[in-house]
Amino acid sequence: MPCLSGVNPIRSNHALAPGHTLHLARGLVRWYNNSTDIGASGGGSRMALRWVSGSRSSVRQLTTSTVAGQGERPGRGPLRDVPVLPSWDSQVFGQAFKEGLPVRLPRSREHLPHACSKWFIHDGNPAFDLFGTKPRGEKPDTITSANATSNISADPDTDSRTVNVPKSSELRPSFWQGYKSTIVALEVTTRQTGSDSEHFERLEGPLEVLLAYLSAPQTPAAPEVEQQQQQQQQQHGPPNLSIYLAQSDLSTLPATLQEDVPIPTLLRSHTRTGSTVIKGDIYASSLWMGRPPTYTPLHRDPNPNLFIQLAGQKTIRLLPPELGDAMYHDVMSTVGASSSPFSTTIRGAEMMVTSPETRALHDCIWDGRQYADLLQEHCRETTLGLGEALFTPKGWWHSVKGVGAGVTASVNWWFR
Repeated sequence: MPCLSGVNPIRSNHALAPGHTLHLARGLVRWYNNSTDIGASGGGSRMALRWVSGSRSSVRQLTTSTVAGQGERPGRGPLRDVPVLPSWDSQVFGQAFKEGLPVRLPRSREHLPHACSKWFIHDGNPAFDLFGTKPRGEKPDTITSANATSNISADPDTDSRTVNVPKSSELRPSFWQGYKSTIVALEVTTRQTGSDSEHFERLEGPLEVLLAYLSAPQTPAAPEVEQQQQQQQQQHGPPNLSIYLAQSDLSTLPATLQEDVPIPTLLRSHTRTGSTVIKGDIYASSLWMGRPPTYTPLHRDPNPNLFIQLAGQKTIRLLPPELGDAMYHDVMSTVGASSSPFSTTIRGAEMMVTSPETRALHDCIWDGRQYADLLQEHCRETTLGLGEALFTPKGWWHSVKGVGAGVTASVNWWFR
């Protein structure tokens, strides 16, 4: 999740000599330890912070449906999962925040933003009920509470009652009708057919522009056609036109939209054992909405970040601070680019248009051939679906891709 506009997201207190960056990176060992339980004290009792990871098969299922370059790399298995917290408990989250560990938060009925149901039509059914009973005969791809007495799900991503998970989502036209004139920040990327030439522009315009783009009819492709389209995207890049609502300041949107994505309770001030863990300061918040493939380059944020997926899917890869810094400098030195000016605006044209620098930065984490051993050991990956959240600590490098079918939409808050 990109950093704030105008803030240098990728900077180092000292320059690293090109010849020393990989040596430094390979020497970094201060990452997650191998234990599966971390104790967290609170209220006089000891609480187990249980790192929960999906099975290998579930990771494989998520990553093989994404665009080229994700999940598995040549000759290697899936990357390590981002740990999943057992619930949205503030004390458990506070420990991860204190220790600076990226964690995923489970889909939860209690914490599901109203936007998830109000803004979208799921699986082509305007009456799709995120909280209702699945139609008879359908497999229970739902999230079920561990406290339930029947239909207990083995999926660890749970802390509340059932939430139905759609396969894809589209905008709900009747909801957005009243917001067409709302001015928002849009990213428009165009490319010539059969060419690598691209034009990128970030502009402010009426939301109607994005709504028309996202509401264009989508014809489902046969599996072999979809595979061919993914191969073409890998070779020639994204479609000829892409419009993306990116990093749109929530505070500038109509109050009725803001009410549908309230600040999560986890980001309010919490006091534990006499010391404040989360201060409750919100620096900024953003809304993101588009159609895959969407992409945010590798970067790091100046503040901690909580990111919630409202619809569709996004895959995120993360690197520990020192390793990401070393890899970034190594990539920039390899292509002969200066890292300081190049990294001042994460969503500027210099980072979003295809060039030797942007391609190298993309490949270092998504292709992984050059840094295969480092990524296998230290890179974390997760794919978020509707209602799931990711906490990214300050300084952790990450890159994001919108994947799968339908519209993808997210919201995030930078805080401390």
